[in-house]
Amino acid sequence: MADNAFGQVINTYFPAIGTEAGELLREPAQVQAMGAYAPLGKRYGPLRIDADGSESEGYDNNVDCNVGGHSSPVVSTQGHLAAVSRWGQHDQVHGDISVNDIRYPSRSVQNRTNWNANVGGVHNFAHDSIGLTYTHLTLVQMPTDLGALIVNRPISYNVDDVRLSYTATTHGRLSFIPQGEIQRYSFGNSPATAFVPSQSYRDRALITEGVTAQYEVSQDSHALLVVQGTEIRYQNKLENTPSRDSNGASVMGGYDFGLRGPIRFRALVGYQTRRYRGNGYGTINSPMAEAEFAWTPSRLTIVTANVRHGIEDSAFENVVGYTFTGARIGVTHTYQRNIVFSAYVQLQKANYPTAPAFLQNTVLYQERNNQTLYGAGASAEWLINRHMRLTANYDFSSQNTVGSGAFPIHNFLVGFHIAL
Repeated sequence: MADNAFGQVINTYFPAIGTEAGELLREPAQVQAMGAYAPLGKRYGPLRIDADGSESEGYDNNVDCNVGGHSSPVVSTQGHLAAVSRWGQHDQVHGDISVNDIRYPSRSVQNRTNWNANVGGVHNFAHDSIGLTYTHLTLVQMPTDLGALIVNRPISYNVDDVRLSYTATTHGRLSFIPQGEIQRYSFGNSPATAFVPSQSYRDRALITEGVTAQYEVSQDSHALLVVQGTEIRYQNKLENTPSRDSNGASVMGGYDFGLRGPIRFRALVGYQTRRYRGNGYGTINSPMAEAEFAWTPSRLTIVTANVRHGIEDSAFENVVGYTFTGARIGVTHTYQRNIVFSAYVQLQKANYPTAPAFLQNTVLYQERNNQTLYGAGASAEWLINRHMRLTANYDFSSQNTVGSGAFPIHNFLVGFHIAL
């Protein structure tokens, strides 16, 4: 599938707030129901290795993701390699790497390659456990990313993320998960051109520390309290502007309604604040929320929904932060066990504050503004056997970049997927 538009896209690669580091995601119920068509991978004792790849071709009516953008055929090549080893009751280590190369024969300036790699693990000490994970992402930013610059070509950047957590279980139902995280963004590999200025001023480190208190109400169901602090430090100061460094804090409370049964629900709500060091930027305060819902009315159907609201970093020189709201609903149904249909709708909205007063009478000054994205899509998969399947995807989005009217994007892809 070609790139979808996202706000703060890297959130799609990381676990939910307050969860343990190093854990593998659980398979949804409909995957288990299709056991006769699930790839087996290769097993060597406790080690399992999985590999898959796909080749897709199609058409995109606006590969520039801008008003009046060019159209082009699309060739998407994806590959994935993963390994996991489990022993004892809960101990495990894992690693994986994924690559997605997208080519536009009629608009080669938009060609791009995204890849990411992850290693992590969990080790148990009696009732306690320690989790560690490291993730590297090489991605590109497009105008359709909320909070992004309006440019006519992709901006490449790297993210390195390290997370460490320790789950301490008391003799009762209460447990604590102190954890820390360091993220480093690097835009230095994007040299300045006549169309895109140097992005090195966006190089920064985010340090997050916090603790989650978890009370077991019933088996696999927990009440949660999450307290976090965040420090953001920029490596290169933007010329003639105050420091964009900031300190922030948040507190959230909620409930995790288990991992068993036909309904799974997890929700956190709270409040978030961010104070900037530089005079003129002031403070951003906002409610924050994160909710995930999954309903499995049958072994062959699953409905999912997620909502998120909070403060995000901006890619605009004249805006340091903004509030983001995103919601997505999806449904997947397995028909006759080897034909899978999926569909989704999504909404994303960004609200930008007025630029600081010291930017008045400059080209960087901007009044309060917002961006809204509407999206929908559908896909079909024919599982030929455990190792091969055919796919067809359609994605639609409509949004505006700051300073422009709304523009639609239609993307069609048909592909062949092979797995070990």
